[in-house]
Amino acid sequence: MSNHDGFSIPEGNSSSELSSKLDQALAKPISRRKMMTALGLTGLSLMAGGKISYARSATLTENMKLKLTDPLDAADVNANFDQIDQELGGRAVTPDFYKVGTGPDDTEAVQAAFDSGRTVVFTRNYYVRSVEMKGDTQTINFNGYWLIGITGSGDSVSDKDAILKITGIYLELYDIKINGQFNLNYRAAIHWYSRPGYPQAGFINVYGMYIRDILVGIQYGAWLDDPSPHDAPQSENYLYGFRCRSLQNCIVSNQPNGFLKISGSTIDCHQREWVFQAGNPFSIPASTVITCKIGQISVEDSELLKVEYLEGCGLEGRNLVVSNCVIEMPCTWVKAEGDVTIDVVHGGFMGGNSGLPMFQIAPGSTGSLRIQNVRMSRSAGVGGYLDNYIVAGLESSPNYNVSIARCDLGEWAPYYIALSRERSRVFVQDTHFTYTAGGASQRHTIHDKKDYVNLIASVDTTGENMATTANTADKSGWVWTNLYGSGTVYFRKTSTDIPAGYASAIEVVATGESFITSQPFAVTPNALAVFRMKAKRIGGGGHAGTKLLWFKADGTASATAETYLFGTVDIGTGWSDLMVTAAIPGDAAYARIKLTAEVGSLFATGMEFSTVVDDNYHNSFINELNRSLDVAGEGFILKAPNGSRYKITVDNSGTLTAAPY
Repeated sequence: MSNHDGFSIPEGNSSSELSSKLDQALAKPISRRKMMTALGLTGLSLMAGGKISYARSATLTENMKLKLTDPLDAADVNANFDQIDQELGGRAVTPDFYKVGTGPDDTEAVQAAFDSGRTVVFTRNYYVRSVEMKGDTQTINFNGYWLIGITGSGDSVSDKDAILKITGIYLELYDIKINGQFNLNYRAAIHWYSRPGYPQAGFINVYGMYIRDILVGIQYGAWLDDPSPHDAPQSENYLYGFRCRSLQNCIVSNQPNGFLKISGSTIDCHQREWVFQAGNPFSIPASTVITCKIGQISVEDSELLKVEYLEGCGLEGRNLVVSNCVIEMPCTWVKAEGDVTIDVVHGGFMGGNSGLPMFQIAPGSTGSLRIQNVRMSRSAGVGGYLDNYIVAGLESSPNYNVSIARCDLGEWAPYYIALSRERSRVFVQDTHFTYTAGGASQRHTIHDKKDYVNLIASVDTTGENMATTANTADKSGWVWTNLYGSGTVYFRKTSTDIPAGYASAIEVVATGESFITSQPFAVTPNALAVFRMKAKRIGGGGHAGTKLLWFKADGTASATAETYLFGTVDIGTGWSDLMVTAAIPGDAAYARIKLTAEVGSLFATGMEFSTVVDDNYHNSFINELNRSLDVAGEGFILKAPNGSRYKITVDNSGTLTAAPY
C-alpha cells in the first residue's frame, strides 16, 4: 500500500502497526536480531541504507523523527536507529547482542554482556569456557536458562578455574544455573573470590542457584591448596534457594574475613549420575556437604542431605553455624576443627548401622562445639547394641569443649556420650536419651550440674585424711584386700606429683593384684548418676581401675554386684580427668568405691558421684548431710584449735564419742 505522497509501506504493515511494534520493543529487553524483526521489512530497508520515498506526514514515533527530505537521508535514519539501540541497551541486554558468528562457543558474547555493566537477561542456554561477573551494582538474570561449561584439556589455566567466576560487588543475581556436564577440566562450577587491588566480592545477593554434574559446586575464596589466601572483607553475601545435584563437595570456603549466609536451600551431597561416568572420579571419603577451612558459613531454614554414604562427613572445618535445618546423614555429621554451632534441628536422622561418632573433633582443634535444641534419631534398635560415642576425638584436642543442651537423641544410650577420659569436657544439660535394650524402650535424662550434691561426700576421696605410711593398714575408712602378690604392697596418701588444685591423692601399689574399698555411702535406687575422678597409673595390668560395689539395705550384695567405671584403657600414665555415667541398681541402698592396682601403681583423687537429673524435691542441707552420714559407724570429722582431727560418732546407747582421726 502507499499514501498520497508515495511513501511505500510493506503490505500488512501500516504506520500505526509499525509504531506499535516500536513501542513494544522499547518496553522490554530485546536483541538487535529481535529488534529488526519488530521493525519489519521497512526497518530492514532503512538499516540497509536504501533510498525510499518519504511521507510528509509527521513521524513514525515521537522519538524517531526524520528530516523532511526526499529521498530519505540514510545517515539520519541510522542516527535514529542508534538512538533506539542506546535506549534498549540502557534497559537490558542479552549475550546475543554481542554474539559474532554462529559458532558454538558463547564465551566472548556472555563476557561482553557481563562487562557492559547493564542488566543482563539470558534468552537461551549459553556454552562457555569460563566467564566472570566483575561488575559494580549490576543485575544479571539467567531467566531459567543454563550456563554450560565446555572447557577442554588444552584450554588455559584461567578457563579451567571455574565455569563462572564471581568477583564483583553489589550484584543482584537471579536464577543462576550451572551445568558442569561431568567436565573434569574445571576446579569448580563457581569460584566466588576477591581480586587483590579491587573491591571485595561482597554485598551480593543471589536469588536462586542450581549447580549440577561437577565435583565442586561453590569455591568461596581461595582454593584449599593456596598457602596464603587473599584477606578481604568478602561479606554481606546472601544465597537464597541453593540446590545441587551430583556434587562431591557442595560448598567450600577458604576466605579470610569472609562470610556467606545461606537460607531456604536443599544442599545434597550425592554422586547420582557420576556412577555412569567412565572411571567415576567421585570420591565418597572426600565428599562433604560444606567445608569451611577459613571464613564463616551460616545455613538456616534449609535441608542438609548426605543420605547414602557412611564415609566422608556432612560438615567439616570451623566457623559453621546451622540453624533451624533438617539434617539427614548416616555418616558423621560434623568433623570439627574449630567453633561449630548447631541449633534447632527438628528433623535429624543418622541412619544405618555405622558405629560412627556423630561428632568427630579433629586433632589439635581449639574452640567449642555447641549442640542445642536438636531432635534426631538413629535407626530403630541400634542404641541397644552399638557402642560408638556421640562425641569422639577430644583427647587429642585438650583445648576444645562441647556442650549439648535441650536435645532429644533417639537410639543413643547415655553411657556413650563420650569416652570416660573425654566425658568431662562434654557438658550436657536437660538432654533426653531414648533407646531400645532387651526389647524394652529406655529413656533417661542427663543434666550435668555445676551445683549438685556429691553422694560420696562422706568418703575421703583425695586421701587428705590418710596417713602417709606405706602399709596395708586401714586408713580413713578405706580397707586393703590382697588377691595375690607379695613384697612391696601398700596404699597411702601422697602429696607429690598431683594434679593442679589438689593437695593430695590416694596411691595404691601392688606386685600382683590388690584393691582398696571405701566406707559405704548411701545411693538413690534406679537413678542415673555420673562418677568423676582424676587418675593416673604406673604400669598396670588389665584388672587395674575403678569400680562401684553395690549393696542392699541389709548389707548383702546387690543383684548387680559391681559396675565397671574406668580401666587401663581409660587411665593413662599422666593425670586424666575421667567421667562416666552409671546406673544405680534398683535394689541398691549403699555402695563402695573399689580402686584396684595390678603389677604397678594406681593414683586417684577428686572423686565425685552425683545424680544427673534434678530430683523431684531438694532436701535442706542438714537433711542431705544426715543422709550422707546415714551409715553405721559414720560421723563428723572436726578439727581442734591445735590442728588435731577428731571423728564424732554415736554408739547404740546414744553416747557421742570423739576419737582421734
